[in-house]
Amino acid sequence: MTRAPDAAGKGLRNAALLGLLALAALLLLNSGELATLPQVLASLPLAVLVSALAHFPQILFTAWAWLILLPAEERPSLPRMLRLRWYREGADALLPAGSVVGQAAITRLMIRDGMPPDLAAGTATIGISLEAMGQMVFTILGLAMFLTIRGDAEVSGFLIGIAVAAGMVALLVAAQRPFALGLLRRVLLRLTRREPLWLDSFQAALARLHADHRALAVALLLHVGCWMMGAIEMMLVLHLIGHPISFAEALVIEAFAQVLRNAGFLLPGAAGVQEGAIIAGGVLLGVPVAAMATAALVRRTREILVGGAGLIAWRRDELRGPP
Repeated sequence: MTRAPDAAGKGLRNAALLGLLALAALLLLNSGELATLPQVLASLPLAVLVSALAHFPQILFTAWAWLILLPAEERPSLPRMLRLRWYREGADALLPAGSVVGQAAITRLMIRDGMPPDLAAGTATIGISLEAMGQMVFTILGLAMFLTIRGDAEVSGFLIGIAVAAGMVALLVAAQRPFALGLLRRVLLRLTRREPLWLDSFQAALARLHADHRALAVALLLHVGCWMMGAIEMMLVLHLIGHPISFAEALVIEAFAQVLRNAGFLLPGAAGVQEGAIIAGGVLLGVPVAAMATAALVRRTREILVGGAGLIAWRRDELRGPP
């Protein structure tokens, strides 16, 4: 049985504390902009609501991207997949290394629901690869927009992010190849002195999923669309707090922020790192620090509310047991 409630409470406290500390430090360092803070804070409730509404399509796109990879006869319902992705959202926002913990947990729930273990694990493996690939495409689009807006600006941060994302994608794809799986077999055999028979079915499931090129392409596009919705969310939030920007500018901010956010993946919700990343993305385009700090606070609040509810629902799902 998962220890989600205890970890969720600890993650929530850490995320809230680190997020508020980051916000306070950044505002103190830019105290000249504090005069505008009451105006932007007054719009927070509506901004949080809009942030949550704009975030729902992201959950929908990622759920659909995962669902479409599965053979038709093995697919759970879309509402069920939406719930599972919601649980992962909660883990990602409030638990240490939440994306890994959440992915493992919902894969286990799919197996509990009756999906063959090799197929559930294979889909999760390919889904993570496509998600990373989608972020790489999104980062490249962000760099292209940045060069269009500021052709003479420094782009090393984007280039490093693209290189890291490309490296991750290459490693994830290489880990699914027969050579890597053969190496894993030899290592497991040496460690356990027992033939890992499950590896054969896992490799067969990967091959079956990789053969559906159309599903892979559609899933990748859905993941890119998910990252795009993050830019739309940023654009809407900044508009509500009185600093409207274009979609191209929001795309640049979101792409740069996500590149930096990856550095804090071990922290609950990349607490502190995410706030700094969002503000740094806005600074690239001259958006006032106070406005970007408020946008970061809006996103953190939305993550705590949506993610906290997701962890509670996850716990109830665990207690309910298999259908």
